[in-house]
Amino acid sequence: MKRSKKVIKSITPRLAGSTLASPAVETIEDIQHVPASATVQPVKPAPNPSLKFVSQVMRDRPDLDPIYVYKCLIDHPRYLAKYKDVAGSGLHAAEHYFTYGHTENRELLRPGLLQRTQTFDIKNDTTLFVSSAELRDGSFIYRCLFRSIEYKHNLVYSGKTEILKLVRAIFNCKEMIFSRPEKTETAFYLIELAKNIGVKVTLDYDDLLLPEYAEYLGHVRSSDGMSIEEARKSLINKSSFLLYADSFHCSTPVIAKALENLEKPITIFKNRIMRTMVAEESRCLQRLADVESRKLRILYLSGTATHKKDYSVVQGAILRLAQEFPDNFEITFLGNTGGNTHPIELYNKSVTIIPRLSLNEMYQVIAKHDIALAPLENTIFNSAKSNIKFIECGSQGVPIIASPLNEFKDAITHGKNGWLCETPVDWYNQLKALIDNPTILREVSVEARKNVIEHFTVSENHE
Repeated sequence: MKRSKKVIKSITPRLAGSTLASPAVETIEDIQHVPASATVQPVKPAPNPSLKFVSQVMRDRPDLDPIYVYKCLIDHPRYLAKYKDVAGSGLHAAEHYFTYGHTENRELLRPGLLQRTQTFDIKNDTTLFVSSAELRDGSFIYRCLFRSIEYKHNLVYSGKTEILKLVRAIFNCKEMIFSRPEKTETAFYLIELAKNIGVKVTLDYDDLLLPEYAEYLGHVRSSDGMSIEEARKSLINKSSFLLYADSFHCSTPVIAKALENLEKPITIFKNRIMRTMVAEESRCLQRLADVESRKLRILYLSGTATHKKDYSVVQGAILRLAQEFPDNFEITFLGNTGGNTHPIELYNKSVTIIPRLSLNEMYQVIAKHDIALAPLENTIFNSAKSNIKFIECGSQGVPIIASPLNEFKDAITHGKNGWLCETPVDWYNQLKALIDNPTILREVSVEARKNVIEHFTVSENHE
């Protein structure tokens, strides 16, 4: 089959008109599976049929045959074989599980992909966003919560949502966009359920999480306790959903290119933030008003220890600056660099280390600094990364110095709205120039903020 590249398209930052309902974000814990030998409560009498969960989802999708709905919801024979008390109750496995079993920590036995003999007639135009990530995780926030604003009717759920709400949402949507699906029974169940009832399954990726790139993962290159083979096995597990997808969404062209061979439609949705998250220009300039008479405030935005190799790109330059200009700058490490900051502290006492924070707290820390650093080792994995650090920092009027990889090169015009540095000498010279003449930050700060507003924001106020 000849591959068509026309299916790969990039979505511009401009939004179609839509309104955002309050997203159905939940924090309820996922169902927990218990051994078959565990003690369970006796089966309760069947409730009023009008209150049954199964009856509700049947009303949600009147185009589906009731018998087929039962088949889609659970593997009835296996459930009864596992739970003998249910077998003697006369209840169908789906009726029991979605009425009582989920609260009793019974196992939701998925039926797998079923052969369909009927056509589907979905009337609902809702798009469901689901992520394996938790609420505070950037993957959930940027790839689900903010992305959902582009859709007139949407539901947004995290990886900790109660299973009944997730199932009901699938019966009430036309498409499920699953961000970074992890290989769990719940994820398999949701994806298979969606396909069984005709709901489009779109998988969303914001990193190059494919087995062939295992050696380039941050925690492998940073010697973070995982071998290449272990990483490859992990990625094989995580990529087990690829063939389930009807289409893909991704954050960068490099990820789209890597998925081309699967012959599925691919759309690039670049990361963006809410317009309301952008700081006022006056506040940014007020922070820089006294920049000539105080220490330069530098921020290294790491995240996790998997960035040890990335930190090594700039570590030598920072150490040299600490030796030569110990009283001219202060530096904050936000997150875990995976490296050793003690050599810097020998020369510069103004070193602050802050652990991982919530999104709002992170933005507050960013807003207190003058310049941020985003060094990246030159690998294909890093080349597939988005420019989210430019967006986060630029939104607060904090320009960044970044390694010249794809997305940063596209966003940053050197010396105008940020800086691009490749070698340790480049990093040293640029930081020294800012220490010597910090007033140039004012103009660059304004331009970085302006660029984020124009190209990397979405708004709830639609025309």
